[in-house]
Amino acid sequence: MKERIVAAMPMISLLLFLTSGFVFEKWLLGLTFFLLIPLSTVLFSSNILKRLNQMMPLITVVIFLWIAFGLNQPHPGWVIFFLIPLSDTLIGGRINARKLITFIITVSYILLGIFVDDFWHPGWLMFLLIPILNTLLFPQKTMRFVHKGRQAFSKTFDFQDDDDIDIH
Repeated sequence: MKERIVAAMPMISLLLFLTSGFVFEKWLLGLTFFLLIPLSTVLFSSNILKRLNQMMPLITVVIFLWIAFGLNQPHPGWVIFFLIPLSDTLIGGRINARKLITFIITVSYILLGIFVDDFWHPGWLMFLLIPILNTLLFPQKTMRFVHKGRQAFSKTFDFQDDDDIDIH
């Protein structure tokens, strides 16, 4: 049955597009129904969570277009794009401390934006906390800064001493 639905999805999308245009006079919104064709392969796959995570950018675009053109609410409809990192955090594997910080700050931003007047801007600055907190609390063990000194640096790049340069 799943294969039949995937095979019929181009015709289903066409039906929804024409219905949206002729009945509701929302032709531009109706174009988004054609995005159901690739989404149907995701929805009817064997590993739905993995496929859903991979298709989240497309899914959020479809939902945003429906909100923006169908409900005429591009703001705050853009918030739907936060589903991309949230789904990656929740579905993409183990939730470690770094992902948890990203999740908490994103959810906090959305909730504060909804419940506090005029928070969206400059509230987005709180996203700078993600790299700051991750750097302070969870430094990478593989990154090392090594100071070789002036002579090793000069040999690496084959610099001449100032005394050897003759400028005339």
